[in-house]
Amino acid sequence: MFDTLKKMFEKNAKIISVKAAEDGRTIPMDQVNDQTFAQELLGPGIAIHPSNGTVVSPIDGTIATVMDTKHAVCIQGEDGLEMIVHAGLDTVELNGKYYEAHVNTGDHVKAGDVLLTFDIEEIAKAGYDVTTPIVITNLSGYKITKCLTGQQVQAGDEVIQLTKE
Repeated sequence: MFDTLKKMFEKNAKIISVKAAEDGRTIPMDQVNDQTFAQELLGPGIAIHPSNGTVVSPIDGTIATVMDTKHAVCIQGEDGLEMIVHAGLDTVELNGKYYEAHVNTGDHVKAGDVLLTFDIEEIAKAGYDVTTPIVITNLSGYKITKCLTGQQVQAGDEVIQLTKE
């Protein structure tokens, strides 16, 4: 009977795919060189050490916030999933230097739409880590079923899979 109920539940669970926000190498959150992200204080997710400075939306949704310093974007997904894409560590200190936002609060985006661009070389020269955490800020009602770490990815590749109960 338990197997029957489990199969019924799995059929009703909706699968949500979170895409890579950048080209680069994925790393687990606990390897991010920032304790707020590494300890998942904002939520679970994945990080990408980028190979270029183009950040795209990992999901379809609405832009909830674009930080004034252009280093981070918050997205409300169509299924209610909330995410932060944070380009670089401690880069808020740059006050937007080397960053350009391509979206505004309230914009509707599709996975793959360009959110931000930034100059990797200049940010690294300024002494900042360009690792980009992709954080799920409201895991309630969702379960992570797949998280791809330690892999080279292209923007748009699936890196996290969740089910919504």
